Amino acid sequence: MRVVTWNVNGLRTLENLPSVLKHDLQDPDICCFQEIKLSRSQVDSEIGKMENYYSFFNFSRSKFGYSGVATYIRKSLCPTSVSLCESTLDKDLEGRSLMTYFKLTDGTTLALLNLYVPCGYQSEDPEKFAKKLQFLECLSNVTADLISCGCHVIVTGDLNVKSVIADSAEAFENRLKSKFVREWESSQDVIAFNNLLRGSLTDSFRYLNKAATNSYTCWNTGLNARVNNFGTRIDYVLVSHSLKGNLVSCGHLASVIGSDHCPVKCELEGLDLIGSEVVPPECSLHFPELRGKQTSLLSHLTKQSKMPPEAGKEVQGNRRKRQPKQTKLPFKVTKISPRKSVPASQKLNPSNGNTEASFCPSSVKVNEPTRKVVSAKSLLKGLPPNPLCSGHRRPCVIKTVMKEGDNKGRRFYGCQLPIGPKGDSNSKCGHFEWLK
Repeated sequence: MRVVTWNVNGLRTLENLPSVLKHDLQDPDICCFQEIKLSRSQVDSEIGKMENYYSFFNFSRSKFGYSGVATYIRKSLCPTSVSLCESTLDKDLEGRSLMTYFKLTDGTTLALLNLYVPCGYQSEDPEKFAKKLQFLECLSNVTADLISCGCHVIVTGDLNVKSVIADSAEAFENRLKSKFVREWESSQDVIAFNNLLRGSLTDSFRYLNKAATNSYTCWNTGLNARVNNFGTRIDYVLVSHSLKGNLVSCGHLASVIGSDHCPVKCELEGLDLIGSEVVPPECSLHFPELRGKQTSLLSHLTKQSKMPPEAGKEVQGNRRKRQPKQTKLPFKVTKISPRKSVPASQKLNPSNGNTEASFCPSSVKVNEPTRKVVSAKSLLKGLPPNPLCSGHRRPCVIKTVMKEGDNKGRRFYGCQLPIGPKGDSNSKCGHFEWLK
């Protein structure tokens, strides 16, 4: 059984989803997408009514076009039931969880969770970080309850946490600094996640690739970090300890582009799933708008006329034409009579003593100053050429501070190369200079 998970950063950005599933994602049996950024009204036939897959969605109902997860399952492996986990993992209705249940030939049950864990760091946003810790704690309780009931469990998705130092390029560079390592190991989200792994779940990638380094699933697109593979591993396929013996392979499809994340593919053997004959009601196949039975809202609001068509024509013919309504102004309008022409005898003539007249511009010549044509370049000199960075002697680029604080919005000069390992000539240097 092939399982793929991918934070797609907008499902509608993928062109020809059936082709992506078959070729780019190597024809998985189950595919879990995160951050689909969809509302139900945006699900069309291409996304929600595919030939080979049943699709299940959990849309964000608290923010439009935010978060959301979707699970695509091969029709021959139709699940028995589906849960959105609204009472446990998705209390905020942000579309962060989706659980599907399957029956196995040995009579046991497999529960597959598709998750998008909240992102947050203690130093940047304590409120989001608290939600993240709460989510991880709830996940630990849910998986423990499932396993205690005899279920096999697979947890997939963007879990937004790095388990070990090798899962972060920045942390791996600073692995010899004792202070950095202590801060890393004492981080509450790392502790909570590793407790989850020690308790009931196994990280399939790290279990099969214990010494792997430079294996990442997410890169900062603002810093162009994917060019030098300077990223993090925050996308996982976790399995309950009962499935460790079924793991065959787990790797990253780093060549697949289209998001700041890459897909993770995991293959298991010896899991014989029994497809349900009844498709769960949560499946998009049952959406009325995809079945052609959705009535428009206008048809419910518009009153249907019961009058015979001939009677309607008669009434229409006897109606008087309405005269246009004249708008009453709040003030009195006085008609202005046209100006009377002045007789020639009353015009300005010094001989008859009439020396008073209005100023006539045409009778006076004004010596206007000569205007000089000034070029725009002399007025707008523009910015001076960008300085050269100290590390590579290449022209810098102008960047803007986006982080909250006193300097937010200020611009500065920085190296034009992408971020990468220190000492690498293809990685950006530490040049920094405020734009004056």
